[in-house]
Amino acid sequence: MPIPTWHFRMLGTAALQAHGEAFTPLERKAAALLAYLALEGPSRRAQLIGLLWPDTREVAARNNLVHLLRKLRRSADAVPVVGAEVLSLARDLVSDVLEAQEAFVRGEYTVVLRFEGEVLQGLVYDDLPDLDLWVEAQRGRWREWQGVALRQEVRRHEAQGEYDAALTLALALHDLDPVSEDAARRLMRLHYLRGDRSAALRAYSRCAEVLRREFGVDPLPETQDLAR
Repeated sequence: MPIPTWHFRMLGTAALQAHGEAFTPLERKAAALLAYLALEGPSRRAQLIGLLWPDTREVAARNNLVHLLRKLRRSADAVPVVGAEVLSLARDLVSDVLEAQEAFVRGEYTVVLRFEGEVLQGLVYDDLPDLDLWVEAQRGRWREWQGVALRQEVRRHEAQGEYDAALTLALALHDLDPVSEDAARRLMRLHYLRGDRSAALRAYSRCAEVLRREFGVDPLPETQDLAR
C-alpha cells in the first residue's frame, strides 16, 4: 500500500502534514476548505466561495480562493487540492475523521475511541453562516459516533464483568452528554456493581440536579426506581 503524501488532522487542532514532515497548523478557512472536500467530496468553486466568502463579489472571492490554494501549496510543497472548476482532495491524502468513519462503519468501536478532539476544534465560523451550520453539523455527527462507540464498549465491558473499564468509558459518555439520563443510569449501575453504593446515589443526585436546573423536571421513573 503506498504511503500517503498528506495527512489532514481534522480533530483537535486542524493541521496538515506533508511528506512525513511535522504537522503545520492551518488557518480557519484553509482548514474548512480541506474539511469540506474531505467530507463532502468534489465541489464546485462557486459552492466553495459561497461558503468561505459569502459577502464578497464573485471575482474577488475567486481570487481569494486562488490565493488560499497557493498558500496551501507553499506550506505543503505541493497542493493537496486538485481540479479546475471542480475541486477535490488528492487521492493520497488521508484524514483522521475519514479513518474514524471507516472504523465506525466496520463496527470497530475501540478504534473510533482512539481519536480525540472536536472537528476543527477551537475554530469559529459565526461570521460565515452557511459554513458555520455545516461545521456544527459535522461536530454533532462526530459526537454521535463517539456516543454510539462508547455505549457499545460500555456494554461489552460490563457483560464481561470488567466494571472498572466500563466505568471509565461510562464517565466519558456522561461528559459527552451531561443531561442524558441513560448515561446517568449507566454510571449508577456500574458504581453499584463495583460495590460503591454511595457513588451510585451521588450520581443519581447529580442527575436530578441537572435535570431540574436545565429542564425543570424530575428524573424518569426508571431512574428513580434504580436509585431506590
